[in-house]
Amino acid sequence: MVAMLAAGRAAASRPQPYYRFGVLPLQSPTMLARMFLPLADALQQALHRPVQFVTAPNFSSFMRRVQRHKYDIIYLNPLLYTRARRWGYHVIVKVAGEPFTGILVVRRDSGIRGLDPRRLPPGLRIGFPDPNAYAATIMTRQYMAARDIHVNRDMKVRYFGSQDSALMAVYYGMVDMAGAWYPSLRSMPRHVQAALRVIAQTPPQPQMPIAVRDDMPAADVDRITQLLTHLTTTARGRAALAHLGFNRGFVIAHEREYNGVKP
Repeated sequence: MVAMLAAGRAAASRPQPYYRFGVLPLQSPTMLARMFLPLADALQQALHRPVQFVTAPNFSSFMRRVQRHKYDIIYLNPLLYTRARRWGYHVIVKVAGEPFTGILVVRRDSGIRGLDPRRLPPGLRIGFPDPNAYAATIMTRQYMAARDIHVNRDMKVRYFGSQDSALMAVYYGMVDMAGAWYPSLRSMPRHVQAALRVIAQTPPQPQMPIAVRDDMPAADVDRITQLLTHLTTTARGRAALAHLGFNRGFVIAHEREYNGVKP
């Protein structure tokens, strides 16, 4: 442990030529790049050093990289953040505005109108992005279980790797229903949104956080926090938020908010 702390202090004392901004692969890499590159550019300007947007092929590989400190700044779901903080990260801000909820989505022309287990068709096919997707998978499954709908028993499950892929699977009829969250639904093309319908929404949990490595210099943490919490006050910041779909920006977050988050 002493050696690890000494190594961390040594790393913190060395000049950092660039920062890596790791974004959980909630959506496809192309979609994430479109959403987060403007924010990475804004961070780069505030920090006066390059900021690389990076993601991973799936949630598991993303978290392995978090554990190995491959990212300096991370955007991830509340559940995975509770793991990241054990590995040397701390939260600074969270998404402001709408509650963090999971949604269940069907085609607009589907006969599924709700989650009454007596009315769901047998052999229903359901799609999720990843087993570790908190809102789209874990929260929606818990929500259904509370209504005596047990996914593994009552449905045929498929995982598609990202929320946009799961939503497109509903659109193309590959599954009858998918778990997602509202920002991903809003990011889909208009004709896809128009063809889909939300049939259920889970109770809210703490919002998506942005966290930084514990060994990041305090001055840089302050610059990042100031930038993120003031994006709504500048034209450039509002443009970055428009790409993200978070029009109310970010607000300060506290560790205690995530203490009750459990799988």
